[in-house]
Amino acid sequence: MALVVTAVPTAVAAAVATAAPAAAPAAPTAATANVPVVGVASGKCLDVSGASTSPGARIIIWPCSGHSNQAFTATAAGELRTLGGTRCLDVAGSSTTRGAVVQSSTCSGGANQKFDLRTGTTGAATGATVVVGRQSGLCLDVTGASTASGAFVETWSCNNQGNQAWRTTLSADTQPPSAPTSPRVGGLTCRTVTLAWNASTDAVGVTAYDVYHDGQLMTSVGGSTLSTSLTVVPGATWGLYVNARDAAGNVSQASATVTITPPQCQVDTTAPSVPTGLRGTASGTTVTLTWTASIDDVGVRTYDVYRGGSGVGTVTGSGATPPVTTFVDSGLAPSTTYAYSVTAADATGNVSARSASVGVTTGAACASAVCGVAQVATDTDIPWGLVTLPDGSVLYGRRDARTLVRLDPATGGKTTVGTVPNVSGTDGEGGLMGLAVAPTFGSDLWLYVMHTSPTDNRIVRYRLTGTGTGLRLDTATGQVLVSGILRNKYHDGGRLRFGPDGKLYASTGDAQNPDSAQNVAGLNGKVLRLNPDGSVPSDNPFGSYVWSYGHRNPQGLAFDSQGRLWEQEFGNSVMDETNLIVRGGNYGWPACEGTVGTCGTAGYIAPKRTYPTSEGSCSGIAVVREALYVACARGARMYRAVISGDSLTSVQTYFAGTYGRLRTVEPAPGGLWLTTTNLGDKDSTADNSDERILRVTLGP
Repeated sequence: MALVVTAVPTAVAAAVATAAPAAAPAAPTAATANVPVVGVASGKCLDVSGASTSPGARIIIWPCSGHSNQAFTATAAGELRTLGGTRCLDVAGSSTTRGAVVQSSTCSGGANQKFDLRTGTTGAATGATVVVGRQSGLCLDVTGASTASGAFVETWSCNNQGNQAWRTTLSADTQPPSAPTSPRVGGLTCRTVTLAWNASTDAVGVTAYDVYHDGQLMTSVGGSTLSTSLTVVPGATWGLYVNARDAAGNVSQASATVTITPPQCQVDTTAPSVPTGLRGTASGTTVTLTWTASIDDVGVRTYDVYRGGSGVGTVTGSGATPPVTTFVDSGLAPSTTYAYSVTAADATGNVSARSASVGVTTGAACASAVCGVAQVATDTDIPWGLVTLPDGSVLYGRRDARTLVRLDPATGGKTTVGTVPNVSGTDGEGGLMGLAVAPTFGSDLWLYVMHTSPTDNRIVRYRLTGTGTGLRLDTATGQVLVSGILRNKYHDGGRLRFGPDGKLYASTGDAQNPDSAQNVAGLNGKVLRLNPDGSVPSDNPFGSYVWSYGHRNPQGLAFDSQGRLWEQEFGNSVMDETNLIVRGGNYGWPACEGTVGTCGTAGYIAPKRTYPTSEGSCSGIAVVREALYVACARGARMYRAVISGDSLTSVQTYFAGTYGRLRTVEPAPGGLWLTTTNLGDKDSTADNSDERILRVTLGP
């Protein structure tokens, strides 16, 4: 349940923000974190030379001292962290040759920082731990089998000798902390707020808290810190929450959400000036409007465009950037005169009078990519997954209500097909998500579903029975194909798509644990590929479901006529990205967001296009006649880009603000299906929405 805060009196701020005492971590049954690793041959400990925190410090053996530079934690991602979890064991230069230097370095999530702990079965290593580099397949080895203090550690061919055998209680900690509780705010001003919470518990210990608003990471603080000051935006409604993290990189479920709306920084009762110079031109059935910017004592935040007296779109600015003074209205009737006007509004909500009206007459025929839009149905829940069945009807899922609905496009009539069992919300974006039917649906009647359960995200399938309005979900036929995909309040991915190879592809989010995206042994932050029966295809690159990795929160998948897979991915605070997915590809998250960060790292694949998050937060994508269509939520628009080779060109924007936030776009006969996601899409409350299902007619 979300808590709503609009303002908190300064007098009570200190009381609200006071953090509760940190709860003591539960005592682990066996030491699995911050423990020594002792050489069998030498009796000495694995050691960061000189306890240096500088990247590149050599790993040596040294008499055991119990200090933090001899304490190691194995993470679920395969890292061996030391120095309080701030540094990772690292093979220098990502070398895969014998004799490579082993050092301490900043944790990057790279393959050269991933190790497997194995139990020796022969020689001096019998019963001991052998540490094997995942990238090289070589073993952690004391150089020259030395037992002297200060001897260097390297990688070498595994030989089961004593200089490669270690005694340790180290094992991977896979249990996340409990969720932080009682989130609360104090001292809310137009620019700042203090968020506080009660401590999480963990079997080993909480090392950090990550603070988010609406899926976007704002800041991280240490595990003993239970409050933090945040920078906010005047008038912007945000949902704040916290996740806890331990030394092994496990992330808790999120706290409850606290919703805030900071006040404006100054009293403003003056409306912007009236927009002037409104002009319009028609190209076929598309009208382009331009006007002269309004003036405001604080700043214009939006322009609202009216056609015939009804609002048809909104142009919104971002931060200090004012909104543009142009708008494109598409899908109009041919040979028709339309009257347009524009108003300007500031951040406080003061609205100007309407501009002078201008009349524009459309051409005799559609000459653009988008020729028409018709509302086919509405829904009180979030339409998320959507597929067209062989008989031309549409089947879509209601995310929070957890039900499936058959829609007759000709009449707009709707029939409930059934409720998907075991679906759980996340008080965020989880729930009933992607739907897919295979090319063999006509004979096998399998419906594939991706949803959140109480414990994970999973991919299941059920058979449908009946036809027409008698179509029903046969819950007795349910099969769980993939489970164990981590879930969280946000970053649950969820799109499904069958490829031309007959395989099922699925997008998974990082579950608010960015490091999971680089862990090819896990299922989060990935594009997965599986056979229709849930088995792993023999040609997958890692011997698992993982097809590509390094993703943050991908929610769009679509294949082009060449059989290539395009993917749409939410960024954090800078940019979204559209990727062309290749087998085994690494797309860089969390080190790289779009083109920002250490994106030049060898092996990272660059996106084909990026979008500022203020103009993006895009979810579904579809490919029709070699054009990619992208539905955007925060950006409240649809992009169209021509696929030219492996590039996206001639990018156009449609419906900017016309229908609000857009979630799903799917191919339809002669055009597209498009769904909105305007209300209730940041909670798990059923039937608190007011959404549209639109049919878009495309041009020739």
